[in-house]
Amino acid sequence: MLGLSRNHTTKIKISLWIFKIHDCASFVAEKDKRETELVVYHTDDVILCDRSQHMSIISPPTGLQFEKEIRVGNHCNTVCHYKGYTYVGLNHVAVDRIDDQGNVTSKFINLANHVISIRAFNDQLFILIYGQPYIMFVFDLNGSQIHTWNHHDENGYGDGNKISIINNQLAVADVTNSRITLYTTAGEAIRHIQCAELTDNTDVSMCECDENSVIISDYSTDRVFKFNLTSGAVEWTNTDIRDPYTVRCYGQYVLVSGGRTNQTHISIISSERGDILFKSNIE
Repeated sequence: MLGLSRNHTTKIKISLWIFKIHDCASFVAEKDKRETELVVYHTDDVILCDRSQHMSIISPPTGLQFEKEIRVGNHCNTVCHYKGYTYVGLNHVAVDRIDDQGNVTSKFINLANHVISIRAFNDQLFILIYGQPYIMFVFDLNGSQIHTWNHHDENGYGDGNKISIINNQLAVADVTNSRITLYTTAGEAIRHIQCAELTDNTDVSMCECDENSVIISDYSTDRVFKFNLTSGAVEWTNTDIRDPYTVRCYGQYVLVSGGRTNQTHISIISSERGDILFKSNIE
C-alpha cells in the first residue's frame, strides 16, 4: 500500500510485458520483461516516463512497486514530462521542474492563478490557468513567456489535464460552453466541437487518443469515454471506474488515475473498447 500526498510526487515502477510480434502473425514471437516508471501525483495527474517510445505495444501491467517520493510545492494539479524534465503544475500559482535525478527547481515559472493543465510541444510549454475566463500561457523551455490568450471557459475547475495535442493543434476542454476548442499553437481558434457530455457540473480530464479522438474522464459522474472530434460522437463509455481523476493514452491502452485521498487506484482500459484490463489500489 502506498501513502500519497498532494505535496509529493510519487514514483512507482510498473512491470510490463513487451511483445515483439513477428510481421502480422497472431502469435508472440518473443517477449521481454522490463520496468517503466509510472509517476503519480496524488490522484490528480499521471504520466508514464518511457524512453523506449514503444508504449503502443505494451501489454497490461503485472504489478506496481513503490520507488520514491519527491517533495514539491503545495497540491500537485497536473504533470508533464518532456526532454528529461518533469513539469508540475501547482495549486499555489507556480510550476516546479524536476530533472531526471530528482532535483527540484521550485517555482520555475510563476503565474497569477491555479495551474490547471500543462503540456509540452515543439519545445514550448502550454499552461492553462484558472480564471474567468481561463488563460493559456506559452513559455519556452527556459521559463520565458512567449505569448498568451483567453480560453473561454469559466467553470469546471478541477485537478487533472484539459489539454491535448492532436495534429499539431491544441484541443482544450470547455465545460462552460459544452465543447472542445481546437487552437493553433499561436492561439488562433480553428473550430469548436460541441460535446453535450461536458457541462458546468462536470469535473473532467482529457488526453489525446489518436488523430481523430480524445479520451475524457468525468470525476463527477464516474465516467470515462472516447469522443470523436470529427464526428462529434461518443464511441464508448466506461462507468465501472469510481472517481476517475485523470487519463493518459498510450496506443491501445488508457491509464486512469482515480479514487479519493485514501482510496487511490490505477486502472488500464482498452482505448478501442473501453473495458478494464487491469486495476490496482495504491493507497
